[in-house]
Amino acid sequence: MRSLTDPVATGIVLGLVIGKLIGIFDAAWLMDRFTPATKVDDYTWLDLGGLAMVAGIGFTVSLLVAELSFVIGNPHNDDARVGIFTGSTIAAVIGGSLLAVRNAHYKKLRAQGVAVDKLEAPS
Repeated sequence: MRSLTDPVATGIVLGLVIGKLIGIFDAAWLMDRFTPATKVDDYTWLDLGGLAMVAGIGFTVSLLVAELSFVIGNPHNDDARVGIFTGSTIAAVIGGSLLAVRNAHYKKLRAQGVAVDKLEAPS
């Protein structure tokens, strides 16, 4: 339990869960708003939010960076690993839940015979 309250682990969890979401979502929104690149109508901003959240799962490079950042024997080395696996798990659960809600919404629309050319976010 001590590992989860360590500032290193807390920072990693927040970075993987919130930082990835904000970074990917905001970058896509800025590109859509201020450049000629535009988001296609095949997905909604909620869909992109779910995908951005799932991006927090990427723990391979995080483990490498943690290993290079802290020498073996440093307690932050283990705390970083706990933070990486915890953050990746939280990102997977939240992102997967968002995408499951999205999938259920569109599945329901298709079952009702609604054409889903222009997607709308679930209400």
